[in-house]
Amino acid sequence: MEDARPAQVVPTFSSLAIFSLMFAVFAWTVLPVMGLASASFNIYNMIAMPLSGSVIGSICAWIAERRIRRSDGMLRGEGLTKAARIMAYGQYALLALWLVIVALEMPFMGPNKIYIH
Repeated sequence: MEDARPAQVVPTFSSLAIFSLMFAVFAWTVLPVMGLASASFNIYNMIAMPLSGSVIGSICAWIAERRIRRSDGMLRGEGLTKAARIMAYGQYALLALWLVIVALEMPFMGPNKIYIH
């Protein structure tokens, strides 16, 4: 009985951190393809599908980071949440760049050249 040692608790990865990274990766890979496939229904699907994945990924990463900080070392996954947020912010920057380009092209487009359905 004197040889007994207390059991060590191993920290686990936060499932929300994994979920956030998964959606951030989907926002760059699967969701743009789905947006292109459904673009015949509405042209804004090409933007909305990847953007929705980025929003879900960044919100889940933010919540996961808070839970990891409050867990006192019982949860891991800081790197996963950081990667998810970087990927989501990259998606936001790409959208902002696209909006700037469209805004700069608008004065050069005539009223007959704008096709929005």
